[in-house]
Amino acid sequence: MNRASKHFRRTALLSTALVSGLLAVSGVQAVAAPVYQLTLRMIDRNGAVATANSRATFDVISLSGGGRESDVPAGSTLRLPADRYALVGSLITPRPGLDPSMAAMAHPELNLTRNTTVTLDTRQAAKVTANVDQPEVTGGSSAVEMGVRLGADQTQSMVFPFDQRFQEMFAGTLPGTSSAAFYFGASHRLEQPRLELFGEQPKRFPVLTATIGAPLPVGSRTPALAFGGAGRPQDLAGVEVRDRLVVLELPWDTTPETLAERVTTVRDHGGAMVAAWLSTTGAARQGTELAGQPGSRIAAAAAAAELSSKLTGSKAAGALALPTVQIAGANAERFAALARTGDGTAAMIARPEIRDAYELSFPATGRVPAQLEHSVRKSELAAVTMAFHGYSAESPSQVHAIHRVAGVRLGMSRLGYGTPGLVQAERQEYYTPGTWAFLNILVSQTPSVGGDLRGEELFAAGKSYRLAWNGAVTGPGFRGKRAYPADSPWAARTAQEINISIPLFSDGAGHTATADLDAPGDRGTTALYREGKLFGSQATPGRAVFVAPTEEAGYRLTTEAERDEPWAPLSTKVSAEWTFRSGHVQGPTRALPLLEVRYTPAVDLANTAPGGGTFTVPVTVSRQDGPAAITGLQVEASYDGGVNWQPAKVSGQDGRYNAELSHPATGSVSLRAKAADADGNTTTQSIIHAYRLR
Repeated sequence: MNRASKHFRRTALLSTALVSGLLAVSGVQAVAAPVYQLTLRMIDRNGAVATANSRATFDVISLSGGGRESDVPAGSTLRLPADRYALVGSLITPRPGLDPSMAAMAHPELNLTRNTTVTLDTRQAAKVTANVDQPEVTGGSSAVEMGVRLGADQTQSMVFPFDQRFQEMFAGTLPGTSSAAFYFGASHRLEQPRLELFGEQPKRFPVLTATIGAPLPVGSRTPALAFGGAGRPQDLAGVEVRDRLVVLELPWDTTPETLAERVTTVRDHGGAMVAAWLSTTGAARQGTELAGQPGSRIAAAAAAAELSSKLTGSKAAGALALPTVQIAGANAERFAALARTGDGTAAMIARPEIRDAYELSFPATGRVPAQLEHSVRKSELAAVTMAFHGYSAESPSQVHAIHRVAGVRLGMSRLGYGTPGLVQAERQEYYTPGTWAFLNILVSQTPSVGGDLRGEELFAAGKSYRLAWNGAVTGPGFRGKRAYPADSPWAARTAQEINISIPLFSDGAGHTATADLDAPGDRGTTALYREGKLFGSQATPGRAVFVAPTEEAGYRLTTEAERDEPWAPLSTKVSAEWTFRSGHVQGPTRALPLLEVRYTPAVDLANTAPGGGTFTVPVTVSRQDGPAAITGLQVEASYDGGVNWQPAKVSGQDGRYNAELSHPATGSVSLRAKAADADGNTTTQSIIHAYRLR
């Protein structure tokens, strides 16, 4: 939520007992740190001093311990122990007839050694904007992030979302201040708007809008307007609404069921469409409301609209009797006033799924840069073709992209805003050069995270890339590291443990995915044998922890996963076993020498390959812990779900091979492989229904 838009009711006085307790060191009680007064002031864009009643707040973060006091109203005086603090203030400045401007400013590092007053003057902040050399790309979402690094992979930050089409955003640091711990990011996800709405009189003006329920039919239309009040029968009596776009003024806490009821009433009176204006009479909500369909690319200002997700994510909204949008912001009131005249018109443009999108990130450390307006050319970015294999309209995907730079994570996805994936289609995207971490989430009616795919890519300016998601063949893969514990190997040895979390459902491109241990659709077992004897087993597919003796020994690890999900017609059964040697590990966790076999057949976006002839499948063999001398590979294929197997002709060397198969005309292909390396490590893996034939 945009912190500058909150209504704060709590007092700002910190309890000295909470922040300056006594420390016991070697049995001797230390003297409490001295306490000082810190007064926090802000000046808005008009030069007015923000008071406790203003929408202006501070976050105060201890740089030594990470303690944080959030949402302190400007004008407050805190009592704090002597320490180093980062201060981030934010406020909203009203603009008559326009959406308010927002500003965020920081004092990156204050060494509090006496009573101090800090004043952040937002007139000293710089405007934050971004545009690209594609004129039709005018929509999207933006955010400013300010934070501090407190240690390895530990940060505290504030994120301020905005829509640069309607809101002004400013950011800056107190002149003359900086800190090595401070970081800043301006993030922009830009695209041609999928939906645009304009009022047409007396001069065209845009309205912040988003679809509720099903997407509007593609095309342009210029409907006549009508004002339908709250949409009750008595509100519509005597109002000409037939074949018109009817604007309804509803309370901000309208339920999805009430909205559905009012839309039905408009339909019964002959209306063609509905624009729901959820009026926010409280100043605390002004400028922060906007509906957005979960998973859609909406303006970042939508994050604060609690009602939006309720409306668009509900069954009631999905069953709306008419095409419906939600309008918001200052121009929504202007649009409603136009509808009240009875002779106003609107212009609406609904476009198909956008195929060009931009993910821009402008990071900085130490302080906020003085220049925050960016004009970017395609040639300065990485061009990425996103290919979405095998997804369906019932179970699409949603892509989240995080820019990893200087030990922090930036990007619009930090706010939970993903971009909708396509259904068996491709699109072009452009990225700021650097390292990007991706999470491609399966949006399914089944409560499972088993279809989520993760990956990380390094992009260079002016280069072209292709990222294929969910492409066959799905099976065991060890690319990258585990997120928890941070940056740990998927299969690891510590001093006394063998810790296994194998991504059994990684796609053909190597994006990793583990079985969902909480979903009934994923089931299986994992077992470990030591010197030929069963050492332990767990009823979880690909996941187990074993306490192992320190002495080196030979091990055999086996795992099996069966997947019964409507969104997963392929790789319905994955099984694998590995042999390796392992013993006590000194120091950091060490990756086990497990072999990976990956198939990358030339399948289409439906994950099908030509039937009725010879077909070559590229196969790579690698090892989780690094380079290895691969000494052999055998591949077999089955065309009856693993009942009978036929050997394939294999050619190649050094971990890169081709397997030649003889496809029948139709059906599916299952694959089985055996591989070994010069160190004696082996693997046997089988994948049932690896891809289909057409």
